[in-house]
Amino acid sequence: MLFANPFFLFAVLPATLILFYAVSARGNRTAGLFVIVASSAVFYAPYGILPSGLLLVSLTTNLLIGQALIGFPDEKGAHRRFLLTAGLVLDFSLLFIFKYVLIYPSAQQIIGWDKNIEYAIPAGISFYTFHQAVFLVDAYSRRSDVIEMVGSAQGRVGSATAFIRYTTFVAFFPQLIIGPITYMREFGPQVLGIKFGKLNSINIIIGITFIITGLFKKLCLADPISDIINPVYTALEKNNVVTQKDAIFAIIGFYFQLYFDFSGYSDIALGIARLFGVTLPYNFDSPLRAVGIVDFYRRWHITLTRVIALFLFTPLSLWGTRKAVDLGLRGWKRRALASWAPFMVNFQIIALWHAASLPFVVFGLVHGAWYVLETEVRATKRFKTFATKTSPLLRFIGGVLLTAGPLMLTFALFRSPTLTAFGNLLTSLTSWGGDGKISLVNMKKLRFLIEAAAVIYLLPSTLEWTKSLKPGIITYKNQSTTPIPLRIKFSPDIKTTILLIVMMVFIFNRINEPTPFLYAGF
Repeated sequence: MLFANPFFLFAVLPATLILFYAVSARGNRTAGLFVIVASSAVFYAPYGILPSGLLLVSLTTNLLIGQALIGFPDEKGAHRRFLLTAGLVLDFSLLFIFKYVLIYPSAQQIIGWDKNIEYAIPAGISFYTFHQAVFLVDAYSRRSDVIEMVGSAQGRVGSATAFIRYTTFVAFFPQLIIGPITYMREFGPQVLGIKFGKLNSINIIIGITFIITGLFKKLCLADPISDIINPVYTALEKNNVVTQKDAIFAIIGFYFQLYFDFSGYSDIALGIARLFGVTLPYNFDSPLRAVGIVDFYRRWHITLTRVIALFLFTPLSLWGTRKAVDLGLRGWKRRALASWAPFMVNFQIIALWHAASLPFVVFGLVHGAWYVLETEVRATKRFKTFATKTSPLLRFIGGVLLTAGPLMLTFALFRSPTLTAFGNLLTSLTSWGGDGKISLVNMKKLRFLIEAAAVIYLLPSTLEWTKSLKPGIITYKNQSTTPIPLRIKFSPDIKTTILLIVMMVFIFNRINEPTPFLYAGF
């Protein structure tokens, strides 16, 4: 089910909220959580029987393993380590099989897959796999929040309560398909708190505001840009070379589209969650204003970055550091083992997490090498001297200009199904003469891209606009880069109401043409 679907927005969501607060008003927290679980099942059901069954099996198995990790005494340390390993292997094996193996016809033939049934990657599997993997690690560590949520279950009632709580944590429908990836220490205390289930005007205001801004980003910015650039990418996929102007529009346009699409989803998810009194981690913080690749990954898809660092970069870096010490390595050789190699592996996994294709492999290699190079440059005395002798504004403008171009090119890999298509795009980019080809993009659309750029680079993000109301959990604190005169602060007054109404007018003009969110395919 799509967030932008009118049936969801004006029927399913209001009915769920009314029922949730009706049962929660009686002080029955578990009943309120059960409403959320039931609504999540309804939300996910259209994706099919197989994905729904896989999700149920995954939820049940991980909960049982997590409870065993909590319950086994320290004397059975070997058993606990085996269980943790088995749970993680199971989670990532299912992800690997359903996302990377069964997409190939040859693999489908081996298991006797019906050729008449089109296979699709189970919706949300990438996200709920990481959700549960972090849960298992926290259960192994016996974190108090995990124990309070699911570790003290006794009897049938206790087991049922633990299952409802855990399912709410993993399958909470605002975050189920495309995240953000939430930790139980962020989620658990909220749903177990005394304020949960009680109607709160601030939650409703934030929720509605974020839903409207998210829908506006998706329907009124991302989708129109898609209409502009899709003909160009379609031509490239057919191994055609387009005009240079078309190539420029395609590269810049997709850079903006992907941001508005994914950021719009995240805003809607955060808004819906707040309607239920739950604050989710914020996933975006003006990432296209990044002044480097390091800064970019502190602002883009933040919850994925921190999970990959937890499971991959940190363990590899610690192992590399110890190994370098054991071997007596110094200088660049030690850094190569302790940070360069872990960075390269880290970014390759981030790339392959999206899809197992050559464009993403190249994407991972480029971003990994870029990250290593930038960290090395920033550590030099020359750069530190430069940073102390130049103004922050100059460094910001220069950093954005130097970062945006390479990011645009590498993000075009997201939209290119093959390296050949991407090569055609680069060829078109350098075709100065045009070779008599007819342009696929109307120059009148340039104004729309300029307006989209103004929104990105001049106006405050939804997070910054509503910061005083603490709309989301912030992982990294980044300084504001919005021009001072435009740093408007959210206030639930008549001006804000008019602004939201105007946005809704634009939304209603496109709401009957919803398209899937781009990241739903990952």
